[in-house]
Formats: sequence, C-alpha cells, structure tokens
Amino acid sequence: MKETERFIEKETIAAVLREKVSPLLRSHGGDLTLTGISRSVVKVSFTGACQYCPSACETLEHVVQKILREALGDETIRVETDYGVSQALLDEAKRILRKTY
Repeated sequence: MKETERFIEKETIAAVLREKVSPLLRSHGGDLTLTGISRSVVKVSFTGACQYCPSACETLEHVVQKILREALGDETIRVETDYGVSQALLDEAKRILRKTY
C-alpha cells in the first residue's frame, strides 16, 4: 500500500480532536465535530462561535490540520470543512413542515 493510500482510524482522529483541538476552540466559545474521513482527508464542521468566525479557514489549516499532522506523524493529512446540513436542522425542518395550518 502506498503511503498516500493509508487509511486513518476514526477513533484516533476523534481522540486527537477531543483532547488537543476542542479545548482550544472551546476557549473561544466554539468547537468542532468530526463528520467524516476519506483516506487522508478529515472532514469537520465548526460549531458555536467558530461556525461564523472570519478566521475559521485559518484555524482549520494552521491549528486543526497542524495538530492532526503532528499527532499522527503524517504530513499528507488534509482537513476540510463540511458545510452540510446538520441532522438537528433537518429534524427541525421536518417538524415544522409536518405542522398543518
């Protein structure tokens, strides 16, 4: 298997995010959620204050990605923001749409 085809374990990524990244983000009123992993691409969504922060892109690259790369010793890891709709928002929309007027 080529190094670029290495698979990253979800539990390992989740632990690094929980122990090293989340405390930093929570100190600024935000956090992140791991939404998926595909080969060496880690997808996260920001929550709280981080969700609307103008520096979110820089935080993603210079904080989240850097910490993951250092913790796992893998410079090929890329972190991307998942802009998908959350399950909570979908559930709320369904609840509203089911109401009859």
